[in-house]
Amino acid sequence: MFLSDTAIKRPVTVLLLTAGTFIFGFLAFQNMGVDLYPEIDFATVSVMSRLPGADPEIMDSDVTDVLEEQINTIEGVKNIRSTSREGQSMIMVEFVLGKDADVAAQEVRDKVNLAQFELPRDLEPPIVQKLDIASQPFMWVPVTSSGDYRRLSQYADDVVKERLQTVPGVGAVILGGFRERQIRIWLDPDQLEARGLTPREVTSAIRAKHIELPGGRIEQPDREFVVKVEGEYESVEELSELVVATRNETVIRLKDLASVEDGFEDLRSVARFNGVPAVGLGIQKQSGTNTVEVSRGVKTVLAELARTTPEGITINVAFDSARFIETAMNDVIFDLFLGALLTSVVMLVFLQNFRMTFISVMAIPTSIIASFVVMYALGFTINNMTMLAMSLAIGVVIDDAIVVLENIYRQVEQGMSRMKAARLGTSEVGLAVLAASSSIMAVFVPVAFMKGLIGRFFLQFGLSVAISVLISIVVSFTLTPMLCSRLLKRDQTPGPIFQALESAFKSVETTYSRYLAIALRHRWRTIAIAVGIFVLGLSLIPFVPKGLVTEPDESAFLVNFELPTGTSIEAMEKVTREVEKLVFSQDEVRSAFSGTGMMGGVNTGMLFVELFSPNQREASQADVKSRLRGILGEAIPDARFSVENNS
Repeated sequence: MFLSDTAIKRPVTVLLLTAGTFIFGFLAFQNMGVDLYPEIDFATVSVMSRLPGADPEIMDSDVTDVLEEQINTIEGVKNIRSTSREGQSMIMVEFVLGKDADVAAQEVRDKVNLAQFELPRDLEPPIVQKLDIASQPFMWVPVTSSGDYRRLSQYADDVVKERLQTVPGVGAVILGGFRERQIRIWLDPDQLEARGLTPREVTSAIRAKHIELPGGRIEQPDREFVVKVEGEYESVEELSELVVATRNETVIRLKDLASVEDGFEDLRSVARFNGVPAVGLGIQKQSGTNTVEVSRGVKTVLAELARTTPEGITINVAFDSARFIETAMNDVIFDLFLGALLTSVVMLVFLQNFRMTFISVMAIPTSIIASFVVMYALGFTINNMTMLAMSLAIGVVIDDAIVVLENIYRQVEQGMSRMKAARLGTSEVGLAVLAASSSIMAVFVPVAFMKGLIGRFFLQFGLSVAISVLISIVVSFTLTPMLCSRLLKRDQTPGPIFQALESAFKSVETTYSRYLAIALRHRWRTIAIAVGIFVLGLSLIPFVPKGLVTEPDESAFLVNFELPTGTSIEAMEKVTREVEKLVFSQDEVRSAFSGTGMMGGVNTGMLFVELFSPNQREASQADVKSRLRGILGEAIPDARFSVENNS
């Protein structure tokens, strides 16, 4: 009992260590990432290949098949899924759980390099990267305007995107429904033929003359100047005057062969917010950062931008996964405080002593807050699993303190001094406390070593409970006996409230003794009833709904849809408008942000649907989703729909 003896002799040391635990625990809690569920590193690798102009059949036979043959030889490959589109091949390689994602990505990269000699020469170098679920946009910010698209796209790209990229924790900002400015040159075949020129000659002339080159430097005794040749044209009119060639001493300019237009790149993606054309900014956070804090930083920047946004342009937040995460975590933290408060009340009711209640309850915040230090060091995040573990631990960590406290109080009631009672009382039950807590740890530690997805999901849960229980052992051997040696007093005359409670406890004890005697007289009947209840419980298992987690009502969900390969962007936009119309026909829908060709091919689309809050609608989120599945599938049978949660 070295720990308890030292703690009793050195109370100031124990108090300082406890205070330090509180300080570092709060710092660890504030710096831990916040997410809905633990981050699980799936070993999934994507291989993206591009061959502009190639049809899907060529991409499938000459690119996808060649790469799949090489990748399939890698050890640990679970399955391979591939999609071949016009000029694009996408291969998703899923490895068995337990495979290191970095090793898997490197092995795929090596196999892709081996296949280079069998791939078409014009194929762009394949891009191999790990699939990081956390890198998906956690927030979509649509910028809408009722005016010119050029003004909208320039503001979204040059102002909003640049500001959002400076927010701490933001990894990248992607643009959806955005078209880059392009200078288009429309060649006239008749004029080319009349002057004996080819499109390649026009292209070569533009490359040779629309260029900016370094011109060296001019040196002087006290300074030097950098010289450059500014050969780039600054306007469409200037570019039209570019000299393409000279025929029979006649200068042929670009305007003689083509019309030059200041326009945009080809339409490959479209975004709308509540039916209004928009440019969507998808915000990706850096790995391991606090989603809620990043979201708050983004909203702060958006509020600043709203004060200086040009007239006619509006910035909205169409989707923010941090909003539900923050609400869920606040609810869980409230439940933690409520659980601790109710535990304190229950302890006061049964102990009927304020000092004893204070001493025992101190084990709750000390053990829980100290657990955050270890969890932070292990790289855990504040999520549903770790908070569930803390909620469970509240009722567990106090057990050790109660056992030690009760035994010390018994010694004090027998007339022993507080110091001596604290030493003797702790030493008598020390082994029992250690055995009881170790048995609890023996239940939860193996959870951290479960195989498969369930094991990865419950890793932080099992270890968090074990950590808090381990710390509660230390608290019961240090802080609890130290406080008992200084604060504990013999029971005084109880007040009227406690006397009434004591009468109620004695009544319950009398009733329990009567029924216990009946059970002991009819032992076999008691056993038969217990077995019957056990069998009845087993028979009800098939009727209990099954699932990894319960489906939350986030007041938001995602609609994905896909049309057959080869569908044009114009046809997809028509379908998207029809989908929007059907979605807005539901009374529960507040807003919707749609994107066509934003996160895939031009034949794919998605809608981020936001519902009114649960207290403003009668139907649940699950009911709305189920209803929409039937409506969309019936109205647009050619499309494949999936209606799912955002998280």
